Amino acid sequence: MSDFYQFYPTPLSLASRLVSLFKHPYIKLLEPHAGNGDLLRPLPHGMKQDVIDLIELDISRHDVLRQKGTIVGTDFMDTKDLSMYSHILMNPPFRVGVKHVLHAWKGIFVGEIAAIINATGLRNPTTADEQRLADLVKLHGSVEFVEAAFTSPDTQRKTEVEIAMVYLEKKRDGRFWDSDILTGLEADKTEFAEVEKGTGLAISNGQVVELVRAFNATWEARKRKIIAEERSYIYDTFFRAEVRKIVVEDGMPFEERLDPLHKRLSASYSELKRAAWISVLNTSDFRKYLTSKVIKQILSDFEPVCSLAFTEANIYGFMQGFAMNQGDFQQQAILNFFDQVVHRYSDNCVLYKSWKSNEKHQIGMALQRRRFILGGFSLDGWRSTLDYFQKLRLQEIDRVMAILDGKNTPQVGLSDLFEHQMDALRNGQRLSGTYFEVRFYPGIGTIHFFPRDQKMIDRINIIVGKARQWIPENYGDEVDQAAYKSAEKVNAKVMKKIGWQALHDPGKYEEEVIELMEKAELEIGQSAEMFPLIGLKKAS
Repeated sequence: MSDFYQFYPTPLSLASRLVSLFKHPYIKLLEPHAGNGDLLRPLPHGMKQDVIDLIELDISRHDVLRQKGTIVGTDFMDTKDLSMYSHILMNPPFRVGVKHVLHAWKGIFVGEIAAIINATGLRNPTTADEQRLADLVKLHGSVEFVEAAFTSPDTQRKTEVEIAMVYLEKKRDGRFWDSDILTGLEADKTEFAEVEKGTGLAISNGQVVELVRAFNATWEARKRKIIAEERSYIYDTFFRAEVRKIVVEDGMPFEERLDPLHKRLSASYSELKRAAWISVLNTSDFRKYLTSKVIKQILSDFEPVCSLAFTEANIYGFMQGFAMNQGDFQQQAILNFFDQVVHRYSDNCVLYKSWKSNEKHQIGMALQRRRFILGGFSLDGWRSTLDYFQKLRLQEIDRVMAILDGKNTPQVGLSDLFEHQMDALRNGQRLSGTYFEVRFYPGIGTIHFFPRDQKMIDRINIIVGKARQWIPENYGDEVDQAAYKSAEKVNAKVMKKIGWQALHDPGKYEEEVIELMEKAELEIGQSAEMFPLIGLKKAS
């Protein structure tokens, strides 16, 4: 593995010499071949992690690196724009050292580069790239040749190769003021067209390309604006200073000071990347699997994704990772829906005895198969239709049912019923969507949902029961109809005495509920075990 990555950890003594080449304060630093972060050790104590970006091809090292900076990618050569960096500190693989330093020089806008490379290419240039780097060193920097640099006592992996410590500084020259920063860039071919309502966006190969093009076009526009602000600020500062030499007036306003150029570029770039990555979640390939609660859960741990370069390779990698975890997201959406329903009204839920664990029953919960009720759909004030968030709740109920049904969207959605047939619903009519018939009670703001296929409710109950360990993992895929009806009868007697409290804190009332269930079982001669062990799958 080490030979493949050509991983030679930089000894502290050599890293310290390399870092000492920098002349200006750190604003944003990139280490594009981070390894274990050895090159970062000589950086000033107390330097904030958010100032340091890291790229490392070997993902097995990423956990260590996250304690030292922000990982923004795996392949330095895929990172085209480096304008937000004031410093690039690098020890690339020797076989590609010259190529990588030239890439850093091309990408950086204004800043410093310090690099360790094989000395041979600079001592005796034989290729166009080596000659190009040698010329850059003469014009814009310096080089120090060091023999046996990787044989010092603090070197982990020794080699006799002679190295060159290269320093380059790209300054603001006349081109900063005169040139068009977009010169030489590929013409943007992104088209921003209106999307028909309801069609969504599918992330095809072409769509990924368009997303990246749109991102790059937006970033170039932002970058151009920030650089124009910098130019304007410098001009204004010059003329204000000249005026003050002649006109001295009390209260003469001072122009607000701008943050350093690299800091503004970095902040704008990070903000845009976050928006771009979130836009991927908003396409139909993702939205059809995600409810708003699941999206919030994803976004709560989304920063490592947002820090990555917004490239085609990274988007495909993210999509692959999502596909591998798609089942988990779908299950979470079903669990969220279940919890939303059972905790609203006691009539929505059937309590039952779960399977015995350690000779003790627990309380399980199941959705009512014939009807459940949800509130929070009142028409406040002058409104004659549901608001955005009320419609979103209905869309997410349909989304969960579509997941169970293996479909992208329902043919007749709940929100469509309330959008186009509100008058009929307000007049008490019971209307049908793909998965539910519904009746609306606008006065109290409730909707009664009548499942059109009770087997889909059974599937929800089994999925939740297995996830919550109320029923064994190897239970079958169908509900025992007689057992369900029996548990319903027991539940009806129990709920008259225990009420809704058991739904909100079942652990607290567990012993009391089990006792009531056992009494009811004796009274009516029925069982509270909705999922009897006869439903277990036979071992194959």
